Amino acid sequence: MIYLRYDFRWKDYKSLGNLSKERKSEFEMKYALSDIRAMNERFYSDFQKRGTYITCVTDVTDCEIVIYAAVDIHSLDALLYEKEVSALFHDCDMVKKMEVTIEEYKREISRDPYDTYSRKIFDKLRIDYRCGFFDPFPFKLDEEVLDYKSLSKTACKRRAKEILASKSFYEEMERIYAKENQKIYMGHPVHYLISAGDWGAAKDMYELLIAALTSNRRLVSNRVAILRDITKRAYWDDRYKQVIQAAEGGAVIIELKSEDGMGRFATDFHEFTKLTGLLLEAQKKDTLFIFVEITGKSLKDNDAINNILTKADIIQITEGTGTPKQAENYLLELVKKVDFHSEDKSDVLEFLPKAESYLVTDIFNAYNAWYGSGLKNHVYKAYKEKKTFQVKMTKVESKPYEELQDMIGLTQVKTVTDQVIAASKVLRVRERMGLQTESVSLHMMFSGNPGTAKTTVARLLAKILKEEDAIKSGQFVECGRQDLVGKYVGWTAHIVEEKFKEASGGVLFIDEAYALVDDSNTYGAEAINTITQMMENYRNDVIVIFAGYPDKMQAFLEQNEGLKSRIAFHLDFPDYTADELTKIITLMSKSREYQIEEEAIAYCREIFEGAVCGENFGNGRYARNVLEQAILRQADRIVNAAAGREISKEEICLLKREDFRMVSQNGKKEGRIIGFAC
Repeated sequence: MIYLRYDFRWKDYKSLGNLSKERKSEFEMKYALSDIRAMNERFYSDFQKRGTYITCVTDVTDCEIVIYAAVDIHSLDALLYEKEVSALFHDCDMVKKMEVTIEEYKREISRDPYDTYSRKIFDKLRIDYRCGFFDPFPFKLDEEVLDYKSLSKTACKRRAKEILASKSFYEEMERIYAKENQKIYMGHPVHYLISAGDWGAAKDMYELLIAALTSNRRLVSNRVAILRDITKRAYWDDRYKQVIQAAEGGAVIIELKSEDGMGRFATDFHEFTKLTGLLLEAQKKDTLFIFVEITGKSLKDNDAINNILTKADIIQITEGTGTPKQAENYLLELVKKVDFHSEDKSDVLEFLPKAESYLVTDIFNAYNAWYGSGLKNHVYKAYKEKKTFQVKMTKVESKPYEELQDMIGLTQVKTVTDQVIAASKVLRVRERMGLQTESVSLHMMFSGNPGTAKTTVARLLAKILKEEDAIKSGQFVECGRQDLVGKYVGWTAHIVEEKFKEASGGVLFIDEAYALVDDSNTYGAEAINTITQMMENYRNDVIVIFAGYPDKMQAFLEQNEGLKSRIAFHLDFPDYTADELTKIITLMSKSREYQIEEEAIAYCREIFEGAVCGENFGNGRYARNVLEQAILRQADRIVNAAAGREISKEEICLLKREDFRMVSQNGKKEGRIIGFAC
């Protein structure tokens, strides 16, 4: 349905001042209360018979008539609607016509004193969804009618340049404005997934996208329903379904957020995406679906995403980048819309960090930072000089190579890292000399027990290789069996390839890779075979690192001889000794600005000598647990001993022997340490 408002006036109406009392009386008599009620009853009766449109007179004042209408987008009768309505009010001129939101339509129909059928109308139109204090929506709903003028291809490209549109955006503009397309509405051939780091950036993208589609007659309605902050209640709350169904003819924009917002159980967001996919499948012809993915907060479960992406043809549009000058222009355009009663808003440029290129997200981050400062400088000036409430943070420049070298042990890992860096440098020299530069395979296997820093090293390695130009992007993609194996036949190969694409130019880290070995079905084997093939296809673009326990990783390699031959480096992560763990806990405490007294350090070594003999020894994780529990005991000790006196900095940073205990490795409480014998 399209929801419309029409305003009519008497033909000889010029102004309220020069219309005679007699003519006003004549108008009021013709459209008296009883006549309007009878007219609306007839409108409802016609709607029950035809179901194509429903008209309701809502207001009659000073020789003007206000009409609200809901018109079916599928009905040919809708083309005749305005002629029929004009014929009913043949002695009046139509002075205004505008599309309205469903919310406005419901509000105006409900308050109309002449109509007694509003609730029945809402039931018929399936818009009888309400939000109350005790029954709020399981989502945030915004609805608006976008007021667009016809936008030429040139104007669209000009605007796209202003918002730093990406290549994927320009490609879709070419398709929308293609001459071979018919400029007629027949349904939606594709839908969209917008990926951006900020909602403001996504909003600029979808508004221009809708403007382009409207200009090419690809949309019947300019009404947009926006659903954000969706919770797990959405999939069993009928109002989620009703809002999307009511968006027919226009567009519905759905923010896909992390499954964390869906509650603790995976079934919640699986059911949500399943329902959304079914709604997409049912309405994809006449409702434009635009999904918005905020980078870093999107759904990560492939099965859940596929519940949506497999139901229609979806084009992904990513945010773009721009030069410093383009970024400045975009930023200045954003601040023009803010009324701080200040002509000069160029101070916003101070919030844009120096860089050679900018993501759109960087620009919106600068805008948001400036806005907060602007409130103090231009609106709430009493806070202008108030700085004490600000939290000052010192940003330490990340030096991943030094961080790796400072880690305790890991001699073999450090040696291999140096070899890879050296090979990369030689490769660049060969390029400058015009020699053959085929790179060697850098796929690796990390074998070690829990807590031996396999994941930490993999992340550092990605950063180090990026700094040394051994890889292009430094992208680090971490996954496990649940991220690689599909639920159904044929899904696994596609999921695996998508992971390789995601890790393009960086590292694909497959943790607990042995879990892919599964005797219950062939999907794990399919994943291993596909990974083996992708390792060759993406040989020069993705470094694959497999990680897991030593004995289980050996069984994993035996599953596929081709896989084994493609792994160039087999790195062992040995268990830490008591001395190494003592050094680790000392470094950990230092990084948290704590100091361990000498007697406590000696006691920690005793704890670790006993721990390394344990069956479920946690290595570095165990040392971290010992430190964290010591910090909790120290806090309790200081608070109890303070008794209102002032606590010194030295005291609050010192960890004593009495703060440390042996931590259980099997869930049972450890008793007092008597001795250590392996």
